Amino acid sequence: MKKTGVMVLFLLFILAACTKPLEKEEPTIVVGFSQSGTESSWRKRHTESINEELAKENYQVLYKNGFMNQERQIQDIRTFIAYKVDIIVFTPLKEDGWEPVLKEARDAGIPVIITDRNVNVTDSSLYLTHIGPSFKAEGNRAGLYVYNYFKEKDQKTINIFELKGLASTSPTTLRHEGFSEVIQRDSRMKITQTKSGDYIRLKGKEQMTKLIQSGEINKIDVLFSHNDEMTHGALDALKGSDIQPGKELIIITIDAQEDMILKLKSGDVNAVVECNPNAGWYVRNTISRYLKGNTIPEEVYMPETIFSDQSPLKTIPTRNY
Repeated sequence: MKKTGVMVLFLLFILAACTKPLEKEEPTIVVGFSQSGTESSWRKRHTESINEELAKENYQVLYKNGFMNQERQIQDIRTFIAYKVDIIVFTPLKEDGWEPVLKEARDAGIPVIITDRNVNVTDSSLYLTHIGPSFKAEGNRAGLYVYNYFKEKDQKTINIFELKGLASTSPTTLRHEGFSEVIQRDSRMKITQTKSGDYIRLKGKEQMTKLIQSGEINKIDVLFSHNDEMTHGALDALKGSDIQPGKELIIITIDAQEDMILKLKSGDVNAVVECNPNAGWYVRNTISRYLKGNTIPEEVYMPETIFSDQSPLKTIPTRNY
């Protein structure tokens, strides 16, 4: 009996030695991602970029699209809160109206990352950080191109038609401020017409068509458009006029979609300010740093540039949007 007992103990020892202890699995991080819409190639790339990068960390992503409806977005964020996600990432449609739902997220202990557009709240601690472009710098770059283009030209007045984006959004406000700040250096430059195209191609076409039909287009020297989609619409409208875009009408646009770079190369537009949609890496890096306990800055700006008819056009890299 003693030998049998010894053998049993020996076998148990061998089995225990050969069996690895169970590794504790890391809990899956759940990210709620609310996008504002699908109105452009830029916006679609912005969505893809974030989803692609979050997938690299094997995060579980709950994705919702607001389809240009703020109330729908707010409800989507409340769904994330009810689901008890670990972190919320969202692109606000407009600046105002987010404070109540952000307070709900804070009360639930869920950090919030804002991407692309900014929000207007009384307490910035309601969100972890904002990741996106410097919209004012984009306006500065557009204004600087116009300033340099006309600097040596003997022209008494320079009239500018500004095609603005969606009202009550940070890109619209800051791009206008940045552009106006620079053109003030030249007293000849005036924004004589301002219309809103809501960042939509069809509305851009409608506003330019009205300008052409009124005859006011003949008094305009520059079109400053807040995004490529509206610029495409304006170019479509100009096909029915005797105005030659890029020559008789200087055109500056923002986004730098692939199809607009082609318009730059063909001479239909003069300058394209980049608005970087590839926020994914910055979002992933921020979440990773936050989970490790690192301090997160209130603003994370993404690198951008400008392409113009003064640039070596052949060296412009292929866009992914």
